[in-house]
Amino acid sequence: MDKIKVANPVVELDGDEMTRIIWQFIKDKLIFPYLDLDIKYYDLGIEKRDETNDQITIDAAEAIKKYSVGIKCATITPDEDRVVEFDLKKMWRSPNGTIRNIVGGTVFREPIIMNNVPRLVP
Repeated sequence: MDKIKVANPVVELDGDEMTRIIWQFIKDKLIFPYLDLDIKYYDLGIEKRDETNDQITIDAAEAIKKYSVGIKCATITPDEDRVVEFDLKKMWRSPNGTIRNIVGGTVFREPIIMNNVPRLVP
């Protein structure tokens, strides 16, 4: 079977802990066998954000702006306990907030209603 060629690069933002394992499984089983795509990889794990003074998050957000698409895995937003646990330089901001601010995004909590998808909960 021929792979589908994806025209534009996709920005991949890897995350922390189990999400890394699950995401790798998804890529290996559901994406790579079927798609030929150029991935721009950014490691947003807490250790890499600390090592780069969170510059990696800014770089990833700029890549999303450039290529117009990104897939982000779950990341740790450190609290005081996580700062101690990972021996972090400081309590870094939420990567979600940093990315949202750079790409001009917003948080919305209204459901998206689609006529062709049945509502299971009234």
